[in-house]
Amino acid sequence: MEIDYAFLCDAATEHQGKLNALGIGIDQLGAATLPAVHPRLTFVARMRFEPEDDGERHFTVRAMDADGHEMGCVEGEIFVHFAPEDSMTGANLVVDLVNLEFTAVGPHEVSLSIDGEQLVMLPLEVSRTP
Repeated sequence: MEIDYAFLCDAATEHQGKLNALGIGIDQLGAATLPAVHPRLTFVARMRFEPEDDGERHFTVRAMDADGHEMGCVEGEIFVHFAPEDSMTGANLVVDLVNLEFTAVGPHEVSLSIDGEQLVMLPLEVSRTP
């Protein structure tokens, strides 16, 4: 299994294997006051699977604050199925993180783990804005 790409954005949808995303590439958030609640942050990943990955896979998308504490977590299952003639297959993962509460400035992160193995870590810097 490999990750072709992953990013944070304002919103995303997937339809018949095609991704549609708004505000791609979020890596900084500003807040005038803290704590601040961000209404929605969307995590998107494109994954590529090989025949040995066939079956059910457990995923976790986790947001962590500057002190390493979990701010939010979404878990679910990905069902990977191969037809006999397939040598690889792909899947899109779109996960909304809703109402994340940021209590401090500094480095934060959003990560993707599959079957307990962290595959992606996206940095997210939180700063004060005037």
